[in-house]
Amino acid sequence: MSYTVLARKYRPQTFADLVGQEHVARTLANAIAQNRVAHAFLFTGVRGVGKTSSARILAKSLNCMNGPSVEPCNQCDACKEITNGVDLDVLEIDGASNNSVDDVRRLQESIPFRPARDRYKIVIVDEVHMLSTGAFNAFLKTLEEPPPHVKFIFATTESHKVPVTIRSRCQRYDFRLIPQAMVQKRVREVLAAEQITADDAAVALVAREAAGSMRDALTLLDQIVAYGGQDLRGEEVARSLGLADRKLVHDVMNAILAGDGKSVLHAIDAIATQGLDLVHFAKQLLALARNLVVVRIVGVNDEALDELVAEEKDEAHKLAGAVDALELQRIFANVSRLVDEVARASAPRVVLEMGLVRTATRPPLRQISEVLARLEDLEARLSSGSPGRGPASSGSRSSQGPSREGAPRGAKVRARDSNDEDGPYLPPSMMPMGQAPKPAVASAPNLSAPKMPSAAPGPAVTASRVAESASASVRPASDVTGRWRNVVSHLLESKPALGAVMQHGAATEVSDERIVLVFPTGSFFGQQAATNESKDALLDAAEAVLGKRPTLEVQFSTNAAAAGPTVAQLAAQQNAQSREAQKREALNHQSVVDALEVFPESAGRVEVNVDGD
Repeated sequence: MSYTVLARKYRPQTFADLVGQEHVARTLANAIAQNRVAHAFLFTGVRGVGKTSSARILAKSLNCMNGPSVEPCNQCDACKEITNGVDLDVLEIDGASNNSVDDVRRLQESIPFRPARDRYKIVIVDEVHMLSTGAFNAFLKTLEEPPPHVKFIFATTESHKVPVTIRSRCQRYDFRLIPQAMVQKRVREVLAAEQITADDAAVALVAREAAGSMRDALTLLDQIVAYGGQDLRGEEVARSLGLADRKLVHDVMNAILAGDGKSVLHAIDAIATQGLDLVHFAKQLLALARNLVVVRIVGVNDEALDELVAEEKDEAHKLAGAVDALELQRIFANVSRLVDEVARASAPRVVLEMGLVRTATRPPLRQISEVLARLEDLEARLSSGSPGRGPASSGSRSSQGPSREGAPRGAKVRARDSNDEDGPYLPPSMMPMGQAPKPAVASAPNLSAPKMPSAAPGPAVTASRVAESASASVRPASDVTGRWRNVVSHLLESKPALGAVMQHGAATEVSDERIVLVFPTGSFFGQQAATNESKDALLDAAEAVLGKRPTLEVQFSTNAAAAGPTVAQLAAQQNAQSREAQKREALNHQSVVDALEVFPESAGRVEVNVDGD
């Protein structure tokens, strides 16, 4: 007992039967009616959208004994034989198994002969992209100038693999994916012809799983009928295809919207227990998230939701009604990433569970108006200098902006970024000549208190000020290091470049009689200091500070560190201590505490950068 599957039994037999390819049907019908039929065609598109069926319909229209006709009669011998694939003058060739030059040569040997009975000899090559390069090249001349009684029809799912020399000789027709609504309509027609009843959920599920392919839809329908008999229901259809029930998908989405991670875990456990495809479930959840966004934005009756049945529209409307559109878009983005992660994961269940729990327990979005109001309140309180919570009066804000009372100068607070690649800090006096100091790192994200002007200058940014502050802290002045700092400070004011060089020398003796400097062996700074011009300038500065012109001796040593710290090293240590103190003060400042209340997700991830970091 033989059985013809639905995909073959209900194959289109005329151009009017083609579903979703009206642009192809109209063009070919007009070409036949106007006697403008080309000698070669290239039909491209995904599987199951009607490429081979259209090739057979075109062959019947050209060879029908009552034609050429736009509507073949399907009753004459030519039409019947072409439909059954046994017509001698219509050759259907599989490009995958007849892809060599010899196969093309044998075909070309038969082309010059006129057809045995039909009006045209038609060659249909399916999956033409499988032909070898030599076979394509062998086709070129025949395809460009075939005999008038020969027509070529090529079909392929991968047109980019067909050489451009072949494509340029053919009229190209792109077959589109069939819309889901059209697939549903055709499935209902087939069910009516087969006297099978089915609810809307079952039909919608078949059309959705077909993904734009009519052949896939009818093949799935065959499988479902074998499982469910003459009465099809959505739940049974989903079970037979190994898919999650629609109710289960909606329950998971409802738990995500409610922030119920426990229900999400229970639902995933039920899905895994039933042996359902987790990747497909994630895709179902993504489709539902998309529908919720559409419902929230354009309403439930928009044509963008035509593929949904009435019950699905009602459920989507209930789910989306109480949720903000931005929140739904956020959920869609999370689930979209999760689909890819589950597909690539070695443990898809774990990835799906944790991804959905993370989505369900996401922190709520804050309205931008609320954040701005809190920031304005913070700015007003800083302007008035009041630590209270209430907003300051508008008159308390000065035209110069809020002051920085109690805040460390030059301090900037930001969330810590693991990608920070700032190099080590060098004081400006230690920079190579012509190079500007590295600017302070900008806040990212902007968690810092508002940038405010201050009457006093920021921390020391010039080498002379560093040396001055360092020398002021060293007493008595007769101390070697203290006197050397005073000399370097004076030199930095008169000759900054040379002062920066001398900062790197360790002074072992400084008096009005003699100065001894020690540099590491091979030091560039030592070589600069040992020149006569540098010595004279240094002695001039020493005479101005010490009251008498001493002698100068520049020494080089492999153990220069034993001679003691240099002015540059001492200044760097002092700057580091000052910055650490400023950072501690900034972290405890009320503006930072208030900013962290506005952005609680940054708690524990805040660092402070001061000028010079």
